[in-house]
Order: sequence, then structure tokens, then C-alpha cells
Amino acid sequence: MEPEENLTETTRKQWNQAAKPFAEFVRSGKNYYSEYMNGPALIRMMGNVQGKRILDVGCGEGSFSRHFAKLGAEVTGVDISEGLIQAAAQEEQRHPLGIKYHIADAANMPMLQSESFDTAYCYMAMMDIANYREAIAEVSRLLKARGKFVIVMVHPCFDTWSLEGRPVGYWETRIREDGSKEHLYYRIEEYFTNAHYTSEWKHNRLTSGFITTGFHRTLSDYINTLTANNLMITKLEEPQPLAQGVRYLPSMEKHRRVPQSIVIETAKLENK
Repeated sequence: MEPEENLTETTRKQWNQAAKPFAEFVRSGKNYYSEYMNGPALIRMMGNVQGKRILDVGCGEGSFSRHFAKLGAEVTGVDISEGLIQAAAQEEQRHPLGIKYHIADAANMPMLQSESFDTAYCYMAMMDIANYREAIAEVSRLLKARGKFVIVMVHPCFDTWSLEGRPVGYWETRIREDGSKEHLYYRIEEYFTNAHYTSEWKHNRLTSGFITTGFHRTLSDYINTLTANNLMITKLEEPQPLAQGVRYLPSMEKHRRVPQSIVIETAKLENK
């Protein structure tokens, strides 16, 4: 595997190139997985945010930062992509909510004070962070004792990815007589292999396609890193799509049989 610093720079450049079409995609309301499955799961797990200091790790163009700020939270967003932070900051300028944004690698956030946040979350970004161990350690540093950290990410057990160009985690499908695609079952061949891979974002809901880098790790990699950093798991959820999402995007129905994502809630233990 390439050195983490090289992969971090690769992901930064890719998300800079993707910033405009990705921001347009999120703001179009056509990001159905976020609108009707993963986003509602994050909101449920976050609970009441009124008056809380919240850190959005990998905030992207800021949609959830804005959501929680409107609910009365004091929000700080951090992302490695200058392009995405620019999109978030421009929206903050147009409609001020008091959100502070920083360009930084989640594994290194020295501009933020230790034990200064009540809650942190990382929404669909942890699997895109090269140095995830240091990112989790940084979140632990920044949280107050008993503070909450919520991760929403692609489910490591059912990650769709390829190893050296060969699909190793994917849906087996067949074409029905009417030409539609039937998702038969999910096939996993290389669960225990840790690797990075590229994902091509290309569908008719995007104004233009782009490529990003993701990282396949095991569930135990994430869980053991959380607990090693004084973050105790308090709740898990494997979201299913809402009915409205399935109506808009029928292929989401398959995630009522096999999860696409996982939500992990942790609490920072008090230092002994």
C-alpha cells in the first residue's frame, strides 16, 4: 500500500476536483442514500443538539453542519478539500448560521482546542480518510469527557470495492425479462484484505462524474481503534431505506436485505 501521506494528498486532490459536482449533487436533493437512509440515521443518533458544541469531521459542502446549526448547535466543520470548504463557506456567507469551517486533515486538527466539543460526528467520510487511526485519536482529544462521537460509514462487511481491478465485494445481479436489474445476493471475497481502491461516481443524477479513493478495512479495525482511544461503543444501527427513497430509487430496496451502511455511537470515557 502507498504511504498514507501520498494517499492523503491523492484524496485531497480528487475531492477538490469533485467539489463542484458533488456540492450540486447534495444540494439537488437527489442524493437519495443520504436523503432517505443514512442522513435520517445520523439525525436519529445525534438526538437533541440544542446548545451543544459540535464538530463535523469531513464536513464536505456543509449540509449537515447547516442542519445542526439550524437546530441550535454551535458547529465547527473540518474537511481536507479546499474546494468543498469553499462551497460550505460560500453558503455560510449567503445564509449565516455561525458555522466555523477549517481546511485540515482529520488526522491533524491543531487549530482546535482539546476537550472543547460536546459531540462530534463523521458522516460518510471515515472510509475515505487515509490515516483513520489518527483521525479517531484526534476526535477523542477534542471531545469532552462523556462527549459523544457518531460515525456513519459504508458498512465494512458489505463494502463494494475492487482489488487490483477485480471486484471482490459486490452484488451479483441478473437482467429480468423487462430489462430491469435484479440484485440476487451480495458476494464477499476479500473481507480481511486491507486496501485502497478507486470509486467512479457516474450516474444521471450528477452534472459530471468524478473519481475518489476509498479504503477497505474490517469492522474490528474500526472498533478496536475506537476503544483504544477511550471511546466506548454505546449504540449501533444498520439503517434501512425509507419507503420514499425506494420509490425514487428502486435499487435501494436491496438494502432491506443487506445493509449498505453502519452507524456507530460512542462515548468518551472519563480519564481515571
